[in-house]
Amino acid sequence: MKIFVLSLLNSVERRENVSTLLNEHQLNFEFIDGIDGRKADPHLLDLYNEKKFTYNYGRKAVLGELGCYASHKLAWKKCIELNEPIIIFEDDFCLKEGVVQALSECEKLIDDYHFIRLEDSNKKPQYKIKSINGMTLLNYLKVPQCTTCYAISPIAAKKLLHKSQEIILPVDVFIRNVWMHQQPIFSLEPFYVTPGTDISIIGKRKRKQKKSLATRLMCIGYKVRNIVFNLYTQGLFFLQNKLR
Repeated sequence: MKIFVLSLLNSVERRENVSTLLNEHQLNFEFIDGIDGRKADPHLLDLYNEKKFTYNYGRKAVLGELGCYASHKLAWKKCIELNEPIIIFEDDFCLKEGVVQALSECEKLIDDYHFIRLEDSNKKPQYKIKSINGMTLLNYLKVPQCTTCYAISPIAAKKLLHKSQEIILPVDVFIRNVWMHQQPIFSLEPFYVTPGTDISIIGKRKRKQKKSLATRLMCIGYKVRNIVFNLYTQGLFFLQNKLR
């Protein structure tokens, strides 16, 4: 699978680090020039639905989040354009020995499962789908946040793009809300990619913002809705996997 790294054009140090890490493992890659939301691109602001974002996430978006979402959309469009599965990295990551094998095994699975996380994260409820050459494919019952590294097929890319006409959540939180896009999220363990340690360029993302009583009630309602719909959708995915 081709590897693409999302990175701002002026992130020289990060790009140098990415090149060093991937070249050490003899992995070919291309950069996708990310979108800097901090520049307040009018097109991004048109996509941003502040009311829905606030109801879904309990606060307004920061501009860096809008750019991050738009950058991942560029990668999904690239996947569809190529009409083949790809690997997507953000430009702040670390690699462990074994990553080449993980990518190789992922390539064998992606046409059947369509979205496979390859980054380490906090453990979330999940269950085993299958074992393959010492690795384990799992399906998440609750998807972790972060989008440091994942494999995606054109089928999944189309689903995510179709439901991204508006920006109503940070991109990683949108992905974890599987009821919104109907794409189950899998992982391949053990993980050989870990998030990096650089300070995020997205910006400060404090949840505490002053809200009216009506807005607070709407936030609670949206949260309950998302939990219930995710549980229902994940339950259906669980049954489908068990019947395979």
